[in-house]
Amino acid sequence: MDINFAEKRVLIIDHHSSMRSSMRAILSALGVVYVEMANTANDAIRRLQAKSYDIILCDYFLGDGSDGQQLLEQLRRNRLIELSTIFIIVTAESAYERVVSTVELAPDDYLIKPFSGEMLKTRLERVLLKKLAFAPIYRLIEEGKLASACQVCAGLLKHHSKYTIDFMRLLAELYVTQGNFDEAQKIYAQVVGMRAVPWARMGLATMLHYQNRHAEAEALLDEVIQEAPEYMAAYDLLSKVCESQDKHERAQQVLEHAVAASPLTMHRQKEMGQIAMRNGDFEAAEQAFEFVVARGKTSFFRVTDDYANLSRAQMERGKLNEALGTLRDARTSFNNSPEAAFTAAVMESLIHTKAGDEIASAKALEAALQAQQAHAFKPKEDLTLDLAKACFAHGKEEEAKELVTTLVRNNHDSGALIQKAKQLFEAVGKGAEGKALVDGSVKDIIQLNNQGVLKAREGDFEGAVELLTEAAEKMPENLQIILNAAQALLVSIDKLGWNEKHMESALRYLDTARTKSAMHPKLLSVNKLAQEMTKKYGIAA
Repeated sequence: MDINFAEKRVLIIDHHSSMRSSMRAILSALGVVYVEMANTANDAIRRLQAKSYDIILCDYFLGDGSDGQQLLEQLRRNRLIELSTIFIIVTAESAYERVVSTVELAPDDYLIKPFSGEMLKTRLERVLLKKLAFAPIYRLIEEGKLASACQVCAGLLKHHSKYTIDFMRLLAELYVTQGNFDEAQKIYAQVVGMRAVPWARMGLATMLHYQNRHAEAEALLDEVIQEAPEYMAAYDLLSKVCESQDKHERAQQVLEHAVAASPLTMHRQKEMGQIAMRNGDFEAAEQAFEFVVARGKTSFFRVTDDYANLSRAQMERGKLNEALGTLRDARTSFNNSPEAAFTAAVMESLIHTKAGDEIASAKALEAALQAQQAHAFKPKEDLTLDLAKACFAHGKEEEAKELVTTLVRNNHDSGALIQKAKQLFEAVGKGAEGKALVDGSVKDIIQLNNQGVLKAREGDFEGAVELLTEAAEKMPENLQIILNAAQALLVSIDKLGWNEKHMESALRYLDTARTKSAMHPKLLSVNKLAQEMTKKYGIAA
């Protein structure tokens, strides 16, 4: 099949202008008309936020300290490229062949420099034909029609084409996204039986983890890492599995090994810092967050929390001047934005308290509270607890209790958060009162959930909807509440008939949950129910 390259939009990413020009000349010889060029990862991201491309040719080593593999992972994690977009990495390193076989998010292909125009044409044609075979599935996925995508994928799989393994992997991932773990597990087991590829064994371990069979998942992941030590995603999952078993030290050790082998991955360094903080290893936490902040200066995805995390680790180590310096850097790096000013003020209040400067601490706290009131910030849990701690230090007990209560009510099923909340009360000499407050908040949410479930079991489907949606509006950050509300809405549709407003609300709750935890088992099962309802009533999701 002949490919019309004149129809393709191409983006070249390379920090050497001579290489960009050379690549453009090769593409022109193939008939490509539309070509744009970027010299850094951030330049490429800006372009991809504005428009889409059919083909991306990216050098492995980029001049801003990042590489093509990391850029690809950022683009896919942030959904900045379509499934149909071809991403090819160009490298002079023949060792990349070994790396690409074990990465979680692999490019569509790679080219070893130097290469000829004919070689590029052959590779592009091969990948374009593969994308063409998957095009019907990709369209359905991007339209949100996952059930239909599964059907088409399963149908194509029966033809036993040269893409059989690829269809199996995609079908398994689609099953997982819909919460159909049994079917996904069958596929992963089948692939493992055919060949011991790391991603299939990783898939099996993921299924075990979702089923709370953590010990089995841990053993399987140990085997994957032993046989494919470059497969970094296995370390990430193993760390989570260890955390689920309260093996906190091993979870940190696993990530330390992964960070040593692949130090440039931001999300892994952040997780490493968080685990080290929870374990009280402030030196390791500081080291991880120092990297994140330094790396973030050239990253499109930097956030103010990175600076808060670093300053917190520095404060815990008694490095108060360094911590204040980190916060000044945060204000400068984000042009003293309201969020950066709020984040810095919270941490500055605690640091000044530790330094014995109560006047400066009170001033910083007042600035933080005014900023929160003015801009309705919803800080992450650690910064919220820091703000509550600062309030306690200055006699603002009601504000502190309200902050902690709201946080607990929105995260009542997080054992780690509950423990940290109780530790905060212990630290300010209110252990018994804090335990009663936290436990009471958790109990209230559990009772509310149980009441909603009971109403549904008794056939009062609209009563369950009313109770749980009211709770979801009051506690929009509580993942379990919003998912139970979505489930109640969908069950009501199933039992009482199609209700467009109910479906709109359910999908809104699912979108909210997806931003908090995209692979949460409950989200996957409720999402599957939503797909079933749209299919049942013949309505486009």
